[in-house]
Amino acid sequence: MNLIKFFKQYQAEVILAITIVLISITAFNLGKISAYQQGKTPITITEPDNGKQTADRSGKETQNPKLTPNTYNLAPSSVVASKNSTSKAYHFLWCPSASKIADKNKLTFATEAAAISAGYTLAGNCTR
Repeated sequence: MNLIKFFKQYQAEVILAITIVLISITAFNLGKISAYQQGKTPITITEPDNGKQTADRSGKETQNPKLTPNTYNLAPSSVVASKNSTSKAYHFLWCPSASKIADKNKLTFATEAAAISAGYTLAGNCTR
């Protein structure tokens, strides 16, 4: 009973103390999260080398293999379809099914409009 009287008498101070403790715990954990994320290596996107000479970790120069035009030198607006497709579906380059089409069966259209005019429709698992 004495504890209830104590809390009623010092209600404002108890709430203030609890609030300060909760804010301190939250700030500490946010600082830990921030420090953890600063230690991560950022992702960088670079152009492919296309056969340029580069040095490996040992300092020895190596020749990078040439990238195939069907997979890397396409314009961002290009779409691909399979020659063997019965559904006549086209895929954007970022769609999961686009990478599954074998290079020998790959039809490349310069634009989405060109694929549509050839009678192809957007694949169900692709989004714009």
